[in-house]
Amino acid sequence: MISAGPRNDIVIHPDDAPVLRSLPNWENGEGCCGPSGGSGLNRACPCGARVATLAADCSGPYELHLDAKRVHGHDPS
Repeated sequence: MISAGPRNDIVIHPDDAPVLRSLPNWENGEGCCGPSGGSGLNRACPCGARVATLAADCSGPYELHLDAKRVHGHDPS
């Protein structure tokens, strides 16, 4: 399967980022059964920063794209 998002994004399963929320009024959340991911960033951190795009429409993949320009890895140690 080919990823639905831009190059260099970090692709994870949506359940692996449960704190991310939809944007107000489902902004950029267009799709048949869920957001298609084609309209850009549609998930935000609790602080409101837009950081990811959920692709979860019935006609495509089910994946979460973390924008590599907005997120980075964290060493928990």
